[in-house]
Amino acid sequence: MSRLLSLIVAFGVLLTGAVVTNGQITVIDERTVKVEARGHAEKGGRKKKQADAREDAIRNAIQMVVNDLIRDPEVAARFEQVKSDFYADYEMFMLDYEILRKTEEGKRLNLHVAVTLNKDLINQKLVQLQVIESAKDMRKELDRFTIMPYLDLEQSSPEAEEWKELFYTRFRVFFEDKGIPTVGQEEVMAAEKDESFLAELQGSEGEEDPALILARNTPADIFVKIVGKIEKGSYAGTETYKVILTVGAYAVLTGEFIGSNNGFSQPMALSSPGASISAGIDEAMNNTMPKVLERMTNFWRDFVAEGRPIKVLFTNFGFKEKRDIKEALETLTNDQKLLKSAGNVIEYMVWYDDSPEDLMYELYDMIGMDQIGLARDPQVISSTVRFQAQ
Repeated sequence: MSRLLSLIVAFGVLLTGAVVTNGQITVIDERTVKVEARGHAEKGGRKKKQADAREDAIRNAIQMVVNDLIRDPEVAARFEQVKSDFYADYEMFMLDYEILRKTEEGKRLNLHVAVTLNKDLINQKLVQLQVIESAKDMRKELDRFTIMPYLDLEQSSPEAEEWKELFYTRFRVFFEDKGIPTVGQEEVMAAEKDESFLAELQGSEGEEDPALILARNTPADIFVKIVGKIEKGSYAGTETYKVILTVGAYAVLTGEFIGSNNGFSQPMALSSPGASISAGIDEAMNNTMPKVLERMTNFWRDFVAEGRPIKVLFTNFGFKEKRDIKEALETLTNDQKLLKSAGNVIEYMVWYDDSPEDLMYELYDMIGMDQIGLARDPQVISSTVRFQAQ
């Protein structure tokens, strides 16, 4: 999804029907978007100006969708090199076209139109011209990470709780549009019922954010904390809503801070509070997330350079077994980092070429767990492998 239809900043709103100055995008379904755009023409007769203004408006609508897909300056530069080829068959992207308003200013013909576009075809053309990579190729290149978005209601404004589901939906769609899977409500609810999560939460003694502990019990690689502020105001007697976002990203396995950014929307005065807040979230998110996403991508590229990061926890093992564990990890994995060795718990971060399940079985065989009494069978929870001796 992208910006909602009729995204109008309050400072530009004239309820008498004045022309909207900025283009607007709304999503119809997963593949289709509807875009309000403008075009104009000044040369030629009436029919030529009508055709040229139409083409200008459609190309402007398509360009808005392209801008929404392309964030990186290097990628934008690649697009400029193939722009003429991209627009050679521009009408193939169009499903519907409607003139909303037509005006003339001297010799200039202005069109305000609504264009329905196939976003999938636009994306495919960008991939075909090697402007962007497909989501599949990106996942293969980066071992694509999974996000768990979390709205911090304690730090957010009280109004944010009322629109909690809207915040989550908009953020999930933002990441999934980029080919990045997200952890949803079902995974979180399952983790909240997991005994390991409850035990870890009770033993944390306030040392770590409970949401980060929760994220470790889901398939999330990166945890994104969202603080949302909704400011209510008025303009020309009309109620307005402004959204302010602060977003921070953290590596789930280590709790390492990756980066943060903040952004805000203009005050919105749309058809309803929900439409205004949704549009405000979109605008604030588009001002906030590109830098955060860039930092996450760069972090993850380095983080997975030696393989998939996996956390391995060992509880109640003796000194000899701990030595055997260390030697086994050095043999089986590409790199190792001791995170904690305190009391009866030893915790490693390792980088491994296969799945956590494969590592669990290899460790079991190499350390001879069948000769060591275990309190329970080894467990794999998300990207964490747990062994517990008696």
